[in-house]
Amino acid sequence: MYNSIQHFIEFGVEKIEKKIKQFIEKPSDLADLVLGLHEELLELGRDIVTEVLEDMDDYLRKSASRKQNWEIVRKDRTGLLTSFGAINYERTYFKPKKGGRRQYLVDRIVGINPHDRVSADVVINAVEEATESSYRKGGKRAAYMDEVSKQTVMNKVHELEIVQPSFEERKDGTPRILYIEADEDHVAQQGKKKHKAEDEWGLSNRLMPKLVYVHEGIDYEQSTKKRKVLKNPRYFGGIRDSEELWLEISQYIEDTYDVDKIETVYISGDGAAWIKQGLNWIGNSKFVLDKYHLSKYVKVATAHLGDEDITQALEDSLKEADKVMLKKVFDKIIGKTESETKRNAIKEARRYILNNWSGIEIKVDNHEIIGCSAEGHVSHILSDRLSSRPMGWSKDGADKISQLRIFKKNGGKVYDLIMAQKRKEQKEQEHQLQDELIRQLRTDANRYEKAWNSNITILNKGHKTTLYSALRAIAGI
Repeated sequence: MYNSIQHFIEFGVEKIEKKIKQFIEKPSDLADLVLGLHEELLELGRDIVTEVLEDMDDYLRKSASRKQNWEIVRKDRTGLLTSFGAINYERTYFKPKKGGRRQYLVDRIVGINPHDRVSADVVINAVEEATESSYRKGGKRAAYMDEVSKQTVMNKVHELEIVQPSFEERKDGTPRILYIEADEDHVAQQGKKKHKAEDEWGLSNRLMPKLVYVHEGIDYEQSTKKRKVLKNPRYFGGIRDSEELWLEISQYIEDTYDVDKIETVYISGDGAAWIKQGLNWIGNSKFVLDKYHLSKYVKVATAHLGDEDITQALEDSLKEADKVMLKKVFDKIIGKTESETKRNAIKEARRYILNNWSGIEIKVDNHEIIGCSAEGHVSHILSDRLSSRPMGWSKDGADKISQLRIFKKNGGKVYDLIMAQKRKEQKEQEHQLQDELIRQLRTDANRYEKAWNSNITILNKGHKTTLYSALRAIAGI
């Protein structure tokens, strides 16, 4: 590392001082200064990473432990894409003296797998962006001045093992009432679709990633008039088996709360069978029909008539949960409708309402029910990425992106996810010699101190410029 820093001090600092001087003499926009410094600092990063890897490799070549167990085969040059940009470095190929596989020990020690062409930081950047926008944009953001293909980004996403972040136990603060809200997105699926003339690639059917969240009601301290904030929400979902999903949710409730203190759990949704299935898994639970979907069916039944009295009568029958009145209003609506297609749609609306009648009755004079925002949550968490634009998804892709967005909503960081997976892979490949070599490298880490303690001219200048102070801060002086 000494050479790269010394080179930067001799040449890079001079360039930086020149750019600063030019900016001060003729300032236009701060962006000019930032962009002017950017490349110099990234080049320093690339040089340091390259030299650290080659220095470690050189140390392994000279290591006594290595000489006892490994023989040198040859030295090879390779490339790796980092967030600083592409680097090229030399590393030694070793073979074990007592059988086993040949390998580049320095790569193994720093977590670079045999077929890796990008470093973990590049993967983190790509996955972060792909989770929010697209695989293509993820590839563009991955590294400075270089691009990763969208296929590579997609593969990295598909390979992820997504474990949701840990949660805080709140048994002492268990509320009397819990709320569960659920809904699903409708995502176009890629697949092979048969046509009469020939087979064509197209949309074969739809995927339905689920979203369920548990919370303790409205957090009035954090909420505003325009935006309500949920208290201690926890999100679940993906393209999951319903029983598996509800089992996970029930386990979360049991691990987080004192279930004996929970009097009621309100499960709100559109009445889909998979949502009502939660009643079998969650103790003391009651179903509540989501107002958004109920309003949709009221519009289906009344919008074509333009009769405010009938619309009001239907809404009153629902508000009071008066089934007799509801049936009479529907009979009147059907009698006033001429189109057979429209009459069938009205009958479907009536069937939907009656099938979910218990979820309507429970809301009468019940001030514990606070409403359901599942539709908005699905739009924000799932639809914004999966279905708001015309695109088709594989089942794996839709599931991984759904779970990644839920992971982030639960407070998880992509960095932790990627590094946890790498640590798991490395643990599976642990080797006693590797550990011994790592210990030696760490013990001798102070050999880098000479790089910072060098007699650097600019650090010893009498006049304390901004650059002087910044470099002294970097050096830890």
